[in-house]
Amino acid sequence: MGSSQSKAAKADVDELNEKKIRQNPIVQRIEKKHQEDLANLKKDSASRAEEDKELRTRQEKQHHKNLVALQSQLDQEAEARRAAEELHREAEQKRLKAEQEAADHAKETEKAQKARDDAVYAAEKARKAMDEAEFRAQNERRARDEAEVERKHAILSAEEFRDRERSARDAAVKAEEAREKFERLEERARLTREETEGKLKTLKEDGEKTEKELAKARRREAQLADLQPVHEPTRAEHEQTKRDRQYIEGRLHLAIAGMAGSGKSSLINAFRGVSKGTASAAATGVVETTRVIGRYEDPHPDRSKFVWYDIPGAGTTNVSNSNYFVTQGLYIFDAIITLFDSRFVDTDITILENCKKFNIPAFIVRSKSDEHIKAIADEMREALDEDESEDEDDVRSKDREARRTRIDADAREEYISVTRRNVKENLQNAGLDDQQRVYLISRRTLLRIVRGKHVAPTKLIDEYELIKDVMAAIKERRIDPPPFKPERSGSYFSWGGWGRR
Repeated sequence: MGSSQSKAAKADVDELNEKKIRQNPIVQRIEKKHQEDLANLKKDSASRAEEDKELRTRQEKQHHKNLVALQSQLDQEAEARRAAEELHREAEQKRLKAEQEAADHAKETEKAQKARDDAVYAAEKARKAMDEAEFRAQNERRARDEAEVERKHAILSAEEFRDRERSARDAAVKAEEAREKFERLEERARLTREETEGKLKTLKEDGEKTEKELAKARRREAQLADLQPVHEPTRAEHEQTKRDRQYIEGRLHLAIAGMAGSGKSSLINAFRGVSKGTASAAATGVVETTRVIGRYEDPHPDRSKFVWYDIPGAGTTNVSNSNYFVTQGLYIFDAIITLFDSRFVDTDITILENCKKFNIPAFIVRSKSDEHIKAIADEMREALDEDESEDEDDVRSKDREARRTRIDADAREEYISVTRRNVKENLQNAGLDDQQRVYLISRRTLLRIVRGKHVAPTKLIDEYELIKDVMAAIKERRIDPPPFKPERSGSYFSWGGWGRR
């Protein structure tokens, strides 16, 4: 019983203490603050719910807008493809028309040739008739003379003499008619020949115009096909390309790219100081021999940091021009040499544009310069030989001899000026820097320089400047380039590992 009373007393005390606590102002303020915090929290929750709802509404509107824009873009691309197909159809129709016109022209030419042959045959026949008439006229004149003699020395009737004289006059008239007929036939043949030549010229001009339109249509198709933006490689793709190309950090990776058959493999061999046909040389040939990317380390100990890559040429059945730069992974290299042989084409322009986009040093190089200069010199000598005078003592002969001694220098100057001018025009047309230098080199000269051999000044063009500028560009791009100390003494060059055997 006492325990029950103590429990009741304890409960009363607890209730009294709790009542006192609730009546405490501090506790009341805390409870009030707690109630206000709960109310603010509810308001914030409601506000955030409203904001989330508005955000979802805006996102749904933006998504719908993006879908509409995407559909519009797809419609435009479909229209562009339809336009390209229409251009292709028109070009094909023009080509067929041109072929038909060419066939018709061939028939007309054959017909004109036959007419000309007939005219020549008729003219020859008329000439023979005129000769026969002239012969008869001479006979008649002799006969007339004989008749005159006979008239004087014999008894000849006046009627017979008049008949012979009439015959002679008739023969002379016939001879004149034959001559006039022959002249008319010759004039007709000349007019026919001029008309045929005019038709040939017109058909040739129409064919050239059709070819230009076909080329324009094909270029338009290529431009429409390239409307899609160039794929920007992701970081993962960048790293994967490095692994595929066996890229080693701390080394210098240089690529030589360009059209098939431009001499990329031969140039790599020259840069590495390797002769064609040796075990470590890159494969070379007159056709595209590189079907996969070739990787070649420099065998010289002082140039061990250099790694050269032979990139398959664009424009072959194996590699297309579209996305050539990204497909071949050219964006990982420290420098790129764009090599061309005879023509500077769209593929070279594309490589230069992408080098600028990816901030990679690019160098325009024309190979086989010694061969091109020799071909120009041979043409000059042939032209000079055709103009030779029969009189060796003639003053002009001495002048030609002086020109002959300058042929090699003139051919070299013409080759350099024409190449630089053409490349500058191509760069201007592509909207690129037309002041970018084009390096004209010979593989043989470059190989001798790399091996440290003597090179005559007349053999040098831009080989030394190419190596120097490549090294300078790498020095700006990389923190730790190989030593570069160019020395030039006469025609001998030496820098770092380059130029020493």
